[in-house]
Amino acid sequence: RGEVTATNILTKILRLSQLTGGFLGDDEGKKIHQISTAKLRALEDIVDEATSSGKKLVVIARFIPEIDEITKMLEKKNLKFSIITGSVKNRSEQIEKFQNDSDVLVFVGQIATAGLGITLTAASTMVFYSLDYSMSNFEQTKARIHRAGQCDPCTYIYLIAKGTIDEKVMKSLNKKYNLASSLIDDYRQGLNPFKSI
Repeated sequence: RGEVTATNILTKILRLSQLTGGFLGDDEGKKIHQISTAKLRALEDIVDEATSSGKKLVVIARFIPEIDEITKMLEKKNLKFSIITGSVKNRSEQIEKFQNDSDVLVFVGQIATAGLGITLTAASTMVFYSLDYSMSNFEQTKARIHRAGQCDPCTYIYLIAKGTIDEKVMKSLNKKYNLASSLIDDYRQGLNPFKSI
């Protein structure tokens, strides 16, 4: 056995997480291929149910290809949405539209950039399309709808692909333990750290 480090474990988690979101990069990392739409179809059902009753919804995803497909789906449905990713410059305008424009029913955010310092209390439901393994990002993102001014109970929906790394990531976040350390410990004990739960 070679040396197992947090870096190579986290790299494998990253690749497996991209895969569960329905995307796979080529060996050169230049082209991303969509290999599944299962999560997107599940999200579409949730969006349809929420928006048909006029409720606002926050959708959080980790990877840009996922966000691109989510926004394409919303555009096909002629649904107005706000978005924050690392490349969005008008963050306050996007937040203000979601909070105050009754026609903007969906907010789409990248977990690493939409999880801090913003208020999204116009919605009481948040869908995690995908997760990263940072407890801080997870807790901070959940708090965007659960803030002062929220009048309704908050609901969190997690799109978890059964039998995948999604389950391990969710378990580690629920138990508040370090996923990389846990996977390295599994490996050192002779267990397959990537075997589903």
